Amino acid sequence: MEQLPLLIFLIVAGWMDLARHKIPNWLTLTFIPLALMFHVVIGEGLVFSLSGLVYSFILLFPMFVTRLLAGGDVKLGMAIATFTGWQLFLEALLYALIIGLPLVIVLAWRRVGWQGFKATFSRYGMIIGTRRYMAPVEGELAGLKVPYGPALALGAALAVALNKFQLFTLIS
Repeated sequence: MEQLPLLIFLIVAGWMDLARHKIPNWLTLTFIPLALMFHVVIGEGLVFSLSGLVYSFILLFPMFVTRLLAGGDVKLGMAIATFTGWQLFLEALLYALIIGLPLVIVLAWRRVGWQGFKATFSRYGMIIGTRRYMAPVEGELAGLKVPYGPALALGAALAVALNKFQLFTLIS
């Protein structure tokens, strides 16, 4: 049951990102020092947690700079890595990418429907044909901001569960 604090955190963070499109700083920035303390007292030690924190920052910060992830998603990833360590975090990130694509498509479909998808692909065709950039318009798929926190939370929960029950793991 040592994963219980992480699972509660993932549920709250994923729900908040879905409901409000924001993962609050008070949640992620409180969980990081708690995860550090948890591993110093009960878990693997400070180096284990700090390596996850640093490694996740190195991987996720460029995604923030290039606007592939929002700041809350980066802090959520850092909090996950602080608790799970860098190796399990890599596995969680892989699962988040696999889960994230269908999740983003479903969430986007709910917002813009077939017309939004059609408008985006029509615009892409026009860009290719005219060789000029055309900005996305309102109601189009490409202009949406879709929360990625739930995919990160589900990926981390899956990695922890598969590793805990030794069903499948990429970590040797």
